[in-house]
Amino acid sequence: MKLLVTTDFSVNSKGAIRFAQTLAKQSKEIEVVFYHAIKFIKPTVWNDIFYSAYQQEEIERLTAELKNFVYETIGQSKDTFTTVNFIIDAATSTEKDIIRYAEENKIDIICMATRGAGLLRKIMGTHTSHVVNNSSIPVLVIPSYYRSKALKKVTYLSDFEYLKKEMEIVSKFSNTIKSSFEVLHYSSIVMDENEFEYNKNLFVSGEYNDIKLNIVKNTLELSLVERISQFINKSKPDLLIMFTKREKSFFERIFLPSKSAELTYTTKVPVLIFSK
Repeated sequence: MKLLVTTDFSVNSKGAIRFAQTLAKQSKEIEVVFYHAIKFIKPTVWNDIFYSAYQQEEIERLTAELKNFVYETIGQSKDTFTTVNFIIDAATSTEKDIIRYAEENKIDIICMATRGAGLLRKIMGTHTSHVVNNSSIPVLVIPSYYRSKALKKVTYLSDFEYLKKEMEIVSKFSNTIKSSFEVLHYSSIVMDENEFEYNKNLFVSGEYNDIKLNIVKNTLELSLVERISQFINKSKPDLLIMFTKREKSFFERIFLPSKSAELTYTTKVPVLIFSK
């Protein structure tokens, strides 16, 4: 599994680095790429040869700085990572270039830290929410204050749509890190009763009999994000996994914002977000 960990050298970005360390400790299959995007500006008086030499020199300097920043964050455990690379990318738009680099280099998961956002930043958006809403590659959103610890309890939040397909993806990830998981579902009057019963019976028919299914009655008193936050505070999973729809109409993007992107502002635990 190839993991792209983004950092801007800030304290807030250290959570993603520590989470990469957690994954690497639990699986030797994790290949980590630490990534920093920077926009280089060429003064008009510089010729191409001089500018190219300057840019290369800056990339080498920043690569060394990136290595120091990562190892200062995780301590002296340099042997934590079986395979590790450090990339300084000349970028024009940070969010778009993160996605571009991930797609071009066959990254399996993008890992980003978030510190939440105030009202203005929620309206304008953040790097993390932009990547969540626009990346076809799964995104790990990590609280900035995250500290490395074993991933023992993983919760998969399911809307019971494409359950079997999503279970295959979640199982593959949990098997990679050798972790068990439970399925959390908020019942809805909108869902077809036959489909609901079929999905529920999968957990008692033998197919998923070793996986716990937690069905919670839905309520209109709280938003989905508020209900998830309550569950996290009570159950304290080490990781939350969910799937989100990227393809929305113009009006849906305005009036029905992505719940997964909204969680990037409030999450207290790491969240792994896949595209449906």
